[in-house]
Amino acid sequence: MSRDAPHILCAGLVALDLELRVADHPVPGIKHRATDSRLTHGGGALNAAAAIVRLGGQVSLAGTIGDDDLATILCARIDVLGVGRLLLQSLPGGVTPHSAVLIAPDGDRTIINRRDDTLDLAPDLPAPFAFDAALADTRFPRLSAAVLSAARAAGLPAVLDAEAPVGIAQDALRAASHVAFSEQGLADYAGRADAATLADVARTLGAWVCVTRGPDPVLCHDGQAGSEVPVRPVQAINTNGAGDIWHGAFALALARGQDEGSAVGSANAAAARHVSGGAIP
Repeated sequence: MSRDAPHILCAGLVALDLELRVADHPVPGIKHRATDSRLTHGGGALNAAAAIVRLGGQVSLAGTIGDDDLATILCARIDVLGVGRLLLQSLPGGVTPHSAVLIAPDGDRTIINRRDDTLDLAPDLPAPFAFDAALADTRFPRLSAAVLSAARAAGLPAVLDAEAPVGIAQDALRAASHVAFSEQGLADYAGRADAATLADVARTLGAWVCVTRGPDPVLCHDGQAGSEVPVRPVQAINTNGAGDIWHGAFALALARGQDEGSAVGSANAAAARHVSGGAIP
């Protein structure tokens, strides 16, 4: 497979999002008028997959959606993105995940998600593992554990997007070669989200770990020593999906042979472009 355009398997939440721009943060109990709206792809796995394609990689999805009208709309959008969906299952009677996303003028977002937990199904993966790396999230623990275990057994990068709740994904945590926490995810898993806690988690898991902290430097630990990778300051326009894009760019960089520090830098740059309203790449 091409080192310049490696093939990444993205596993986890695949959803349809309705983004609504609002003039201010919502106040409970009253009506709000959106200043703009759009129907777009969502979910950690699909957001990451779309970013990987835009960054020059190849990507396939592993996950499950329903067999409803939302699934028809979503599959058409996935095809337009250039994302493979041979491992994307459709569950009869299942509800395709979907979200309402409210975006305030400061770029902050509020998400209301409908996720059907019966969609957490392990995929029928090809043997041998036919990809250059795997990325999974914690939304569907059985799915993520199966995908990351297969990548790790093949000696390939197996990246876990560790967003809260993390404790439900113990098998995926143990299978991952790289665990990238959000601040909320690390605090949920270990009680705190500081450098000392990250070091303890790295030693416990026996994996390379990091924690993303919005505009603050990313903290990293390889089990022996810690480091920081700075984040470029930007004016936030839309933070929705920024973490997913970060994880997609990070997995792609690892598959291209970059070391972890360089891969974090590439991921920081991709997420910054998205947050500031720029194109990726």
